[in-house]
Amino acid sequence: MTRLLFLAACLLVALMSWRFMIAPFNLVMEHMTHYLPSLQVAVFGHLIFGPLALAALPFQMNAKLRARRPRLHRWMGRAAAMSMLIAGASALALLPAFKGSTFAATGFAALGILWITFTIIAVQAARTRDFARHRVFMLRAGVLTFGAVVLRIIMAPLMAAGWTPVETYEITAWGCWLPTLLMLELWLVRQSKRAPEGAL
Repeated sequence: MTRLLFLAACLLVALMSWRFMIAPFNLVMEHMTHYLPSLQVAVFGHLIFGPLALAALPFQMNAKLRARRPRLHRWMGRAAAMSMLIAGASALALLPAFKGSTFAATGFAALGILWITFTIIAVQAARTRDFARHRVFMLRAGVLTFGAVVLRIIMAPLMAAGWTPVETYEITAWGCWLPTLLMLELWLVRQSKRAPEGAL
């Protein structure tokens, strides 16, 4: 059930994020229209490739699929990693025009930098066949990717209470990724104590 909910959440948010492809941008992404005049490439880089990385996440985290179809895992992993890098770099490129507070901008900047860093380390580890390190850093990158889902879970009740999207960033900019990343780190510490060396 948990895996199905995870799959459904990732795919639903990814599809919702692509709604600008079938509806007028100024209606469905009104809070992002101010980026368009000068940052179109960054806007669409983030809005296209971020959801693509999110949609791939449940499949890349599926151990059975990884074991049964390793070639598919590798090719899908390359696409997911490239999407994370493009989406992360695009998000950072948008920050100079960000309308929220410095506190919120710092949260999103930290998210983007860590997202790119974890992904690069994970890819390098896979290339050197250090698969234990690869899995750990892909888990970290995956948690940050899933931040798109957590952001919307936090944002929904705030907007229902009358907050604007920009006002919700005061909470979501850090809340969508920092608590879950800290929980992952605690879990990794516990796993490392239980598992034989290199067998995480």
